[in-house]
Amino acid sequence: MVVTGGIIPRNGRVLVAKRHMTSRFEPGKWEFPGGKLRFGEGPEECLSRELKEELGIEAVISSLFSAGSHVYTDRKGRRHVVLLYYICRIGSGDPECLDCAEILWADRDILDTLDFVEGDADVLDRLLKDEGFWSMRGTA
Repeated sequence: MVVTGGIIPRNGRVLVAKRHMTSRFEPGKWEFPGGKLRFGEGPEECLSRELKEELGIEAVISSLFSAGSHVYTDRKGRRHVVLLYYICRIGSGDPECLDCAEILWADRDILDTLDFVEGDADVLDRLLKDEGFWSMRGTA
């Protein structure tokens, strides 16, 4: 399974979303918004669609920030997920919780305290250490 995630900066903060408590994998944890590729869909197309469905925004997808993989395990079994994270900016719309429990514009200090899904651990670590990212002003 391939999953895309959006890293959306604004004024020294990044947008994160909290999973519903009914989510199959890691309910109630924070993540970078995005979702699963559908058959025949490209990663950027997927991320654009997911950000519209989850947050109600039209996103402008920029560069690939990070790629990785993670194996999730739950009571029903395991799944291997390939994760692609893109730097994005909001082209239009204001983010709202359409398909997530909560959203938050988190600065570096807050981001470091949130309980993230396991699959986002590597990109979160990279993002926290990336001085260039945190010195950006406005949107990417």
